[in-house]
Amino acid sequence: MATTEQPSSAMETTEHVPVDDGSMQQVEAATEKKEEMSMLKKIADKTGILGDFRHLNFKDPFLMKEKNSRWWREVRAGTVTFLTMAYILPVNANLLGIAIPYKKDLVIATAAAGCIGSLLMGILSNFPFGLAPGMGANAYFTFTVVLTYGMPWQDALTAVFFSGCFFLILSVLGLRTLLVKILPRGVQVAMGAGIGIFLCFIGLQSSQGMGIVVDNPATLVTLNTPLTVDSNYDASKMWLSVAVLILTATMLAIKVPGAPLVGILFGTIVAWSECWAKKDDSAFNYPVGACNPAQNATLLEDAGCFCYAPTKVAEAAQIENTAGVFQWNAVYDGGFWVAVFTFLYTDILDSSGTFFAVAKRAGYVDKYGNLPKGNANMAYVSDAVATMVGSALGTSTVTTYIESSAGVVDGGRTGLTAVTVGLWFALAIPFAPLLSKIPPLASGPILSIVGGLMMKNIENFEWSDVEEALPAFACLVMIPLTYNIAYGIIAGTMMWIIMQVLLMPYRAFKKQDPLVKFKLLLGPDEETLKSFQDASIGHGSEREADWLTHVTGKPKEVIEQAHQAHDSLKDK
Repeated sequence: MATTEQPSSAMETTEHVPVDDGSMQQVEAATEKKEEMSMLKKIADKTGILGDFRHLNFKDPFLMKEKNSRWWREVRAGTVTFLTMAYILPVNANLLGIAIPYKKDLVIATAAAGCIGSLLMGILSNFPFGLAPGMGANAYFTFTVVLTYGMPWQDALTAVFFSGCFFLILSVLGLRTLLVKILPRGVQVAMGAGIGIFLCFIGLQSSQGMGIVVDNPATLVTLNTPLTVDSNYDASKMWLSVAVLILTATMLAIKVPGAPLVGILFGTIVAWSECWAKKDDSAFNYPVGACNPAQNATLLEDAGCFCYAPTKVAEAAQIENTAGVFQWNAVYDGGFWVAVFTFLYTDILDSSGTFFAVAKRAGYVDKYGNLPKGNANMAYVSDAVATMVGSALGTSTVTTYIESSAGVVDGGRTGLTAVTVGLWFALAIPFAPLLSKIPPLASGPILSIVGGLMMKNIENFEWSDVEEALPAFACLVMIPLTYNIAYGIIAGTMMWIIMQVLLMPYRAFKKQDPLVKFKLLLGPDEETLKSFQDASIGHGSEREADWLTHVTGKPKEVIEQAHQAHDSLKDK
């Protein structure tokens, strides 16, 4: 009997244990809240909202101790970065000054945009990147949007502002990489080189460059001959420009910090000194082709001849004509939106490439080729906000400069380097009267050199792959030959799309996936990766590994192992 009663007494004891319904509800609510928070965190992680702000503290500001750096090293690196990119102050003002007739305002706007952008980058992202108005976008602004499309420069600044807004939205939503991936890789690679040729061509011309290339009714362009001073008044400017070019290139070859700035200073000091000494009889009078002393005084006066020389060194900074000139009615013009998305694409591609290149050198990139997500999110946000602020002040798209790598080489590892760059730009603002008198013969050679350096974008591209190479080449040549970055992107992309459509029957006949290349652009899955090797035409496994590494973000070793496994299965 005892054995039969024990279970019942145990059951009775269990049944009479009091249950707190409130506690159970609290546990369930806490569990649900935890799951909701986990879901929200996953969603937020997929966007560009989350930032890493651990560097904003008093114990270890900018995480200098964690990164084994020192404040003086960061300040020195920021100074080196500024010296290597300070050429943008006169160059951007000279280039945009062709379209916007307020050069002093442009110098102030350039310096202020560089200051604000660099400060934002250092404080928000803790990356050692310097920002300023970008080369390429400023040329597109001037020669295509304003001079070719006939768009008022105020409307063009409005387009830059909208591009910054869209960049910010795409960054916050985490969609910026989608815009990068939907362009064929060849077009992405060739675009930078095409812009480089575009810049070089502008630097060689007479309007705001070296004056070596002039128009010709038969061949469109030709050399500005004769090259002798006795027979060509402009030869003096041309030869001094060549001297600046060679001097700067030589200093770059021996890695002199701030070589472009030194070249500009050399040409400027020579031109100013000669102008002060000879005044109206200067050999460096502008504009090119209009100031031959053999002309009579009336013709010279009508030509508006002058030489570049400052009348004052510094003054209280004030933007009088270019700030806040947005024209909202421009949104009803179709050409306006072409300009907006061209500015957007060039900024995203330029900043993405620069972020990766400089961050990799600084040791921020992991073994899978990824940037720290929180820092990268804030870097893109900083870039976008800087573009919006820059357009409000009166300058073209602001972007991250590859010259930041000079500061990284000098030891810059934290945002303090970028903050130092911003402070140097701030110090440059009062000197706008001086900087606005930098002559084109000093800044034009730097345009050509920067264009030449941009050709490294295509150094690792496989030109034997016709499928990718010819669309890339179309993009590369159409940018300078049409004076339009957008036309180059459109030409290369459309050629690639049409070729892929025409290749579909061939791939289907070969029992390959006809859409494999499109799938790779939109986001490859495992099945697409497996079919890629068979569907690739005219290039080997090394080329395939490079391509797949680019479009998937996976390490090259993983791609090569997948290739080997696939080959072994085929052999069996």
